[in-house]
Amino acid sequence: MRATLLLAVALSLVVADRGLACGGGFSCRPNIFGGQDCSDSSGRASSSSRPNIFGGFDTTYSNGTRTTSRPNIFGGQDIQTPKGVIQSQPNIFGGQTYRGPKGGTVESRPNIFGGQDFSGPLIPFTQCVPNIFGGEDCR
Repeated sequence: MRATLLLAVALSLVVADRGLACGGGFSCRPNIFGGQDCSDSSGRASSSSRPNIFGGFDTTYSNGTRTTSRPNIFGGQDIQTPKGVIQSQPNIFGGQTYRGPKGGTVESRPNIFGGQDFSGPLIPFTQCVPNIFGGEDCR
């Protein structure tokens, strides 16, 4: 599930200025490489990730954009995107605070469904819940 959270935030921040192609919803499931394959609300593939040697994930999006993450000294992840670095760190709500390359922030916190709720001006969805495939659905 950690990969899905990183993917969700990176995806929203990477394409925030162009609008999210999936209309704000997506669904992810584990893949054979130890990462996640995600599709948008219309069922089209939107990304695929796999673990990297740094302890994070390499993700490729359907538009050709790539991101790479690695642990940081704050207990979170640094996600390298074409638009800059997204930095995360644990917050007091039991989730993560994500800071975008231009300073915008997104907060996550656990929800009663076993997923995460997100808040922030840069993110087009507000809730992720586990699905039957072992991934998450975000709307």
